[in-house]
Order: sequence, then C-alpha cells, then structure tokens
Amino acid sequence: MKAAIAFLALALGACSVVTLTDPYGNQYGGWYNHGANYRWQMTTCEQAIDDQAVPNAERKHFMRCCMWRNGVPIEDAQTCSA
Repeated sequence: MKAAIAFLALALGACSVVTLTDPYGNQYGGWYNHGANYRWQMTTCEQAIDDQAVPNAERKHFMRCCMWRNGVPIEDAQTCSA
C-alpha cells in the first residue's frame, strides 16, 4: 500500500517537471511536449509585458497570447488570433 501511495505521489510530482508555469498561472507543455523547451519564449514575453506596460488585469491573457505568437502551442488559440 505504501508503495502505491509513493508511486502516485511521484507520478503527480512528475507533472510539474514537464510543464512550465508562468507567474500568472498559465501552464505550457505536457508529457510529450516538455515545457522546459519554452524558457526563451517565456523570457521574451515577460520582457514584452514590462516594455509595453501591460495592466495587471490583462497580463495573464497577454502572456498566453505572446507565448502562442512565439510558437508555443496553447489551448484556445483562437482567443489570440484576433
């Protein structure tokens, strides 16, 4: 029983290893598309937020769309293609 619990905890913890989470709660990547591959895009988008003085209320959406514009696959990309 302890082994099953340990395995489950390890499996759930591994999810955070393959995804990249930005400061606004968006997650990128997955099992077959590791989020760590998107570090440069995140750095670029964080800089764009500062450069463009994006208001706090719009930062989460701006970040997702910026990541998408820089080649990161996201769900609901149609919200960014306007």
